Amino acid sequence: MKNPSTPPVDDPLASALYARGGTYEERDLIAELNRKQDWDGLLRFALALLRRDPGGADGGVLAGYAWLRLGDNPKAVASLSQVVRQNPEDVAAWNLLGEAQRRAGQPGQAVRTLEQASVVGRTSYVTFFFLGEAYRDAHRLDRAIPAYRESVRLEPEFARGWFELGAVCVRTGDRDELAAVLENLQKLDKALADELKKRNEANPNKPIR
Repeated sequence: MKNPSTPPVDDPLASALYARGGTYEERDLIAELNRKQDWDGLLRFALALLRRDPGGADGGVLAGYAWLRLGDNPKAVASLSQVVRQNPEDVAAWNLLGEAQRRAGQPGQAVRTLEQASVVGRTSYVTFFFLGEAYRDAHRLDRAIPAYRESVRLEPEFARGWFELGAVCVRTGDRDELAAVLENLQKLDKALADELKKRNEANPNKPIR
C-alpha cells in the first residue's frame, strides 16, 4: 500500500488533510476527493466518520475543511471550535479555525486564534501565513510583515507567502524588502512575481525598478 501524498506547499488549507483517516485507503480517498475538489463528497465522508466516532478530530477537521471550501464559514467555525476544545494540540485544526474566522469577517478573533496556534505549532509555516493574513485584514500591517516573514523562513518555497509579504511591502512602501521578495518570488512563480510588480507600479509611492 502506498503512503498518502503530502499536500502541495502552495495549498496551505490542504495541509490540514495530511495523515487524516485511520487507514491508507481512507487517506487515499481523502486525497482523491480533495484533488477532484469534491467538497460535497468530502463532507459526506467526514460526517460518516463523525457518526462512527462522535467528536473525533479527523471527522471534525475534515468537516470544517469541507465547509470552509464550500464557503459555509459559520459551520466551519463551529466544527473546528469543537475540535480544538477536545484536541488543543491539533495545530491544523487551529489553523483552519483561524482562517474560517477571518473569512467570516472576524479578523480580530482570527488573530487571537492564530496567535494561540503559533504557540502550539511553532514550526508550521501555515500558521504564520494565516496569522499574517489575519493581521493584514485587521489593518495591523506592522504585525503582518513578521508573520509572513516567519512563514517563508519556515518554508522558503512557499510562493504565496512571498507574494503576500511583498504585497504588504508595497502598501507600506518598504522598497528594500520588496526588492528582496521579488528576487525570491521570480525564482518560484513568475506569474505571481509579475502580479506583484503590477501592484507595485500602481502604487502611488514611487515603485522600485
